[in-house]
Amino acid sequence: MSKEQKEGFTRQKLDEIIENGAGIIGSVSSTALGFLVAGPVGGFVGAAVSSPITSILKRLGSEVSDQIMAPREKTRVSATYLKSAIMIKERLDAGEEPRKDGFFDFKDNDRPSAETVLEGMLQKAKNEHEEKKLEYYSAFLTNITFDDSIDFQKSITLIKIIDRLSYQQLCILSYISDLNQINFENWGKLFQDEEKAQTHLDFYFEIAELFELSLLKQFNGKLLGGFKNGELTQIGSKLFQLMNLNQIPETDKNLVENKINLIENL
Repeated sequence: MSKEQKEGFTRQKLDEIIENGAGIIGSVSSTALGFLVAGPVGGFVGAAVSSPITSILKRLGSEVSDQIMAPREKTRVSATYLKSAIMIKERLDAGEEPRKDGFFDFKDNDRPSAETVLEGMLQKAKNEHEEKKLEYYSAFLTNITFDDSIDFQKSITLIKIIDRLSYQQLCILSYISDLNQINFENWGKLFQDEEKAQTHLDFYFEIAELFELSLLKQFNGKLLGGFKNGELTQIGSKLFQLMNLNQIPETDKNLVENKINLIENL
């Protein structure tokens, strides 16, 4: 197969991904992703072309296109992949450099760590029924490309945590980050004694799980068998940064605030 034929084949696969992802992220110009097609067919010159992440994105893009998935699964994976590729390209074009700690290097009998992490996140995206989370999956993939403070094992652990979180929990983390700290002083007694509070146990468990996952911690004393206050831990703050949770819409954070106020006023 000639170079031109290979590039034409790559372009065809990229167009399929763009078409599949449109159901979530809308229309994307193939020109904007020309850096993923080398040479004249790509028609693209810039920092993204020579970046080590580009070849990994190309390989994963080819795999995404070839995999047998249900239509909605393919839409989720394609949307997450495309959003990540676009965000990575924007940062490369702005002059940022990818991490240089060997994250993109082939190892003895093993592929690059970056490829394993990106594929792992795309696999989670495939099965993610809460599609509002997907843009934050893309943010994680983008930021991990440039942040060498998160090594391979930490990346894998964070992916496991992200997979467990609901969209509402992402909103809770963003809401608490805005406040810096939050009090739950009366919640233990409230949920134990007030029958009306039982209808909000799902929300209570969502917050309790954030403590269990070490994303929240108590900042002023501890309550046996519960929590009386909370703030983001170091890993919670890092996840907030990597997932761009500062971009959670205010309307969704308002839902969290309304729920907390409702419980407080029982």
